[in-house]
Amino acid sequence: MTSAPPSASIYPGQQRLREGQSVIAVNVGGRNPDILKALATSGADFAFIDCERSGIGLDVATDMIRAAQVAGLAPIVRSWSKDPQVLVQYLDRQACGLVVPHINTAQDAADVVELMHYACGEQALKKSVIVQIETVDAVRNLDAIMAVPGVDAYLVGPNDLAYSIMGKRGAQTPEVMATIAEVSQRLKQAGKVFGMPANWAQLEGFKQAGATLLYFPVEWLLDRALRELNAVMKK
Repeated sequence: MTSAPPSASIYPGQQRLREGQSVIAVNVGGRNPDILKALATSGADFAFIDCERSGIGLDVATDMIRAAQVAGLAPIVRSWSKDPQVLVQYLDRQACGLVVPHINTAQDAADVVELMHYACGEQALKKSVIVQIETVDAVRNLDAIMAVPGVDAYLVGPNDLAYSIMGKRGAQTPEVMATIAEVSQRLKQAGKVFGMPANWAQLEGFKQAGATLLYFPVEWLLDRALRELNAVMKK
């Protein structure tokens, strides 16, 4: 169970993330504030507020950030853009961290870290910076990206990597899988905190790869729970 942090500290999930311990970031899907307390009580570490893929706008993101704070669950926002003018709006609304897409170069990562300091001042040290590795360019520039100070974790995007490599989201060709394994190995060898999506069947491989940041959509939780409930009730 998580709890809201004292004013001078960070959320427990953020601390676990920085220490390289396993954390669970549940993508809450949309405007679902009522589920946040249940997620916090059940052991989620982050409310992953997805403004890139779910259609959540700024007003809804603000409501979700505040609801997560009340629930004692660390609110991180995945922006739809790496544009500083977009990112700063989530920070102004007290997101405890950002997940930033389209990070292709070291300069992209450095710009995010700089934006944190500009927008948050001394409070920047309490924010979590997570950059996404999801393109061929990001893989090519991974060593330089990893050298940028101030990044807390790296979120590998298998679907977007597949599109960047093969032109098809979700493709699991040998080349795609080898690239994901290569990225994971390089991040692990560099001592970086990283993660990716992993469903129930993929969790063992996720752990073996050295990943600790688990991205998990709420519908995956519901799918398993309802399948088990149906098995009991309708057999």
